[in-house]
Amino acid sequence: MKKSLLLAVVAAMLMVPASLSAQFKLGVKGGLTLNDMDFGDDMLETTNRNGFFVGPTLKVAIPSLPLGLDVAALYDQREVKFGEADQTVDVKMKQVVFPVNLRLTFGSSKFLGVYIFGGPQYGFNLDTDEKFIDNMHSWKMKNSNLSINLGAGVILADCLQVSANYNIDCGNSGEMTVNDVYKEVKHHNSKANGWQLSAAIYF
Repeated sequence: MKKSLLLAVVAAMLMVPASLSAQFKLGVKGGLTLNDMDFGDDMLETTNRNGFFVGPTLKVAIPSLPLGLDVAALYDQREVKFGEADQTVDVKMKQVVFPVNLRLTFGSSKFLGVYIFGGPQYGFNLDTDEKFIDNMHSWKMKNSNLSINLGAGVILADCLQVSANYNIDCGNSGEMTVNDVYKEVKHHNSKANGWQLSAAIYF
């Protein structure tokens, strides 16, 4: 299953031909994530917090065509607060993500353009140790996850991209375990969706 997902990411990267006429630009991308953690069960109070991401990015463009590709390798950290009343625990989700977004640009101006984008994002979690929230609840991240980006942005002077997108978790990012001595152990999967605001500078 993991191999097939990785092949899907590689296939998306090959959607833009690597011809001599293609234009490549390296840059740095960073931004904020507004978490939207969903367990599908109100078993434990959850407060979503902001996260951030940063890392190198590659912009591929084909002259005379509105299509392009944005590829990046980002350190992504998200934070969620679990707990009830005066007992709370902050859990940080740390991962390296590889988004591959197909970009469609509108407008022919070299100084201003509007674009929409979408594509897969594959993430590898850096911390998969079990986190104990209280004597009943524990949390554990999955080793990896696949998500989809859908968004829009603005290109300024061909060297700055500002965008907003929604990152949709295709599977489960983690699992909450409820261990009650009076009941059977239960496992609740979670999805770590989130709105993202980002800026990329190309050199």
